[in-house]
Formats: sequence, C-alpha cells, structure tokens
Amino acid sequence: MAPSRFLAKKRKKSRIRVWLLLVSLPLFIFVLIELYKWLIPFNTVNPLWRDATVGETVIGDWKYEGYDEEGYLKFYNHGQTHLLPPTSHLLALDGRFVVVEESSPNSITFAPKLYQAIPFHWILSIFGCLLLVLLGVYWYVRRRLHTHHKRLVDLLSRQRGFRPRKRN
Repeated sequence: MAPSRFLAKKRKKSRIRVWLLLVSLPLFIFVLIELYKWLIPFNTVNPLWRDATVGETVIGDWKYEGYDEEGYLKFYNHGQTHLLPPTSHLLALDGRFVVVEESSPNSITFAPKLYQAIPFHWILSIFGCLLLVLLGVYWYVRRRLHTHHKRLVDLLSRQRGFRPRKRN
C-alpha cells in the first residue's frame, strides 16, 4: 500500500445547499416581479410623474381647475386663484414647486420633487436588495477566508512540526 504522502489530496467541493436555492429562488423572482410592477405600473407613463384631474390637489391645498377662457392653467385654494401661462413648465405655490409635463382641460401631469416622487416601498425594496447583496458578499468572503486560514495553518504545522490546538 502506498504511503498517503504520495496520494493526491482531494479537495472538498463546496456543495450548494438545496434548501437555500429552494427558498431564495422564488423569493428573488417575487422581488423582481414586484419591482417591475412598482417601476412601470401601467407601462404607459413615467412612474415618477403624477396625474391630477380637475379638483385634485397638486401642491399642498392647491387644486387644479383646468383652463380658463384664454388657455391659462387655473389653480385654486380656499378662494385664492393662481393662473399659469400655457408655455410655463414650472408651478411654484406656497414656497414649493413642481414641473408641469403636460396639461389638458381635464388633467395635468407633473413631476414633484424627487424625494416626494419615489414611493416608500421602492426605497425599501432597494435597501432590501442591497442588504441581500451585502449578506451574500459577507458570507462569500468569510467562507474564503476560512478556507485560506485552514490551508495556512496546515502549511505552518507541517513546516514547524507542531499541530495547532483545536478550538472548541
């Protein structure tokens, strides 16, 4: 029988745990589908734009009233009226502003400030994806460091003639 020092050492192959795949794959597909639905709800308009029809609020308590006789956009708030020229694309009321994208006599499409335009569940899903990626990187690096540490300890123990103490 040949001494074991002449035999090739078999490297342990890392096996992917089946339960981890079974749990993570449907979860990943679900997150992708929900993220797509949130990003493009009807697949027709930019999801960062908002629509308001006649009588709905645009900024604070200011509501859209449609066009007047001359084609100006009308906004009202508790008896006050504000007219916006049809060529203007910036609506500023009460110290806040929105960018007017399109308007018609019945509706207005506008882009609010970015931090107001991004829905909260988008932010949560982005942070959730980042957390999953960071956990995966942490797990991968920890596993790689553990295998390299084990090889280094084996190498040093063979060279110096001692065995490291086993940890409990």
